[in-house]
Amino acid sequence: MGDCSTTKIRKTIPPFKNWPKVAPQIICAASASWAMLCTGLVRGWSSSAVPQLTSANNETLHLEREEAAWITSLPPLCAIFGSLLIAYPMEMYGRRMTLATISIPYVLGFYLMGLSYYVDWAPLLFIGRTITGLITGASAPTSQIYVSECASPRVRGALGSFTSTFMSFGILIAYIIGAVVEWQVMCFVIGSLPIVLGLAMLLMPETPSWLVSHDQESQAKVALQQLRGKYTDIEPEFERIKFNDNSHGSNNIRYIKILTSCHLMKPLIISMALMFFQQFSGINAIVFYSASIFQEAGSTIDRFVSSIMIGVVQLIFTVISALLVDRFGRRVLLMTSGTFMAVSLSGLGAFVYVKKAWEEFSVADESTVEEQNLLAELGWLPLLCLMSFIISYSFGFGAVPQLVMGELFPSEYRHRMGTISVSFSVLCTFVVVRTFPLMATTMGLASVYGLYATCCLTAVVFVGLFLPETKGKTLEEISSFFGQPQPNDVAAEDPCIPLEHKTELQDSSLADGFPMKPGMK
Repeated sequence: MGDCSTTKIRKTIPPFKNWPKVAPQIICAASASWAMLCTGLVRGWSSSAVPQLTSANNETLHLEREEAAWITSLPPLCAIFGSLLIAYPMEMYGRRMTLATISIPYVLGFYLMGLSYYVDWAPLLFIGRTITGLITGASAPTSQIYVSECASPRVRGALGSFTSTFMSFGILIAYIIGAVVEWQVMCFVIGSLPIVLGLAMLLMPETPSWLVSHDQESQAKVALQQLRGKYTDIEPEFERIKFNDNSHGSNNIRYIKILTSCHLMKPLIISMALMFFQQFSGINAIVFYSASIFQEAGSTIDRFVSSIMIGVVQLIFTVISALLVDRFGRRVLLMTSGTFMAVSLSGLGAFVYVKKAWEEFSVADESTVEEQNLLAELGWLPLLCLMSFIISYSFGFGAVPQLVMGELFPSEYRHRMGTISVSFSVLCTFVVVRTFPLMATTMGLASVYGLYATCCLTAVVFVGLFLPETKGKTLEEISSFFGQPQPNDVAAEDPCIPLEHKTELQDSSLADGFPMKPGMK
């Protein structure tokens, strides 16, 4: 009976209805997600800067085609190591201080890249790009885990989408700045934005889960009260967090334990599969090479304007995704997203194929000239297909895989499993970005888009068969789905817990603002 009433409450209460009590969580989520905005700056930089660096009119630094491919693909390659290396400081020094600290390498990396123009030394550009790449790998698991551990179940879906929203915003900022200033000036401008991350995180609380796991219960209680609102009764949720930590333990966690435990490998494989499908949809090939793609596709719209339009659309629909994910659930958004991405890529591939066929078999007669004129008039079609793809990606696969990553993993393994999943994701990103120019040359753009479309359809089938719905569930309920014992089982047998708290633990998902302290209204 209690479960039914809880489910009913979860479905009928809008995520942000109790604004004063949700606002602290929104501020924390926005502050942590600024790290992903910095990641977006790194990703969007290449689309604007690489065409300038490879231009024949470039006065100082000039990159050859192979060098440009490496400068573009360096960040995802370095991010593989960054995501693995961040697990230790994230667990030892906390999510909050880790996020505050990684702002420093971001600034250093961008400033070194800008400085390379003035000293006319290309290796310095590669060094700066390597540093920013390492930190993008560190940003994803840290920010997503921080948001998941700070958010209550009712708003976790919406707040978990903040990371993708901010990354889209960062890409858009890079597109806009890159369209109006030279690449070296852009490095200094966008390189100053990570300072906001460092200052903001110094003002945020540490996650209660991490504080409890490090025997700082009094600080954890203060942090949880700050996150849930001044007048919220946090005792049920605090008891749940404590017994979740006590029942599973969080010390001496090793990767071999993850690889040999069925209830850990299942969510890890699902998360990695979603990351694979996310990247092999081709999204980062389009983001990194967006300006060049429009030029190759024969679009008559200015390539930088087209990139900015893509960035705007991606940001808008990523925000919309945050509003939809707790209403329709993760599975529906992913399956709808994958279907429409496949259709969009197929349309783009068909246009490129027809365009290339007309160019190869054209002869100088009147009919062919008319056909070429018609093709020129259809220069808006690649933009339409790419816009449709970006929209489809943004409201589903753009945000949900990262959100699900923060939900599927048990709290005591979350920092390590999150880094494994993210490192695999950026490995896939590197493969896609590095191989895209080669595949486009050898296979043709039409075949490449067809391959990405096939991956999108495969993703729809995978989600339908294997991904459980996590909407409105506590992190402990999700863990129990994969066979992990719930802390409630321990609590029920522990004579030290008051009877009323044993009952409240079953309904602790409502601790985001609805249970009030005695006497409060």
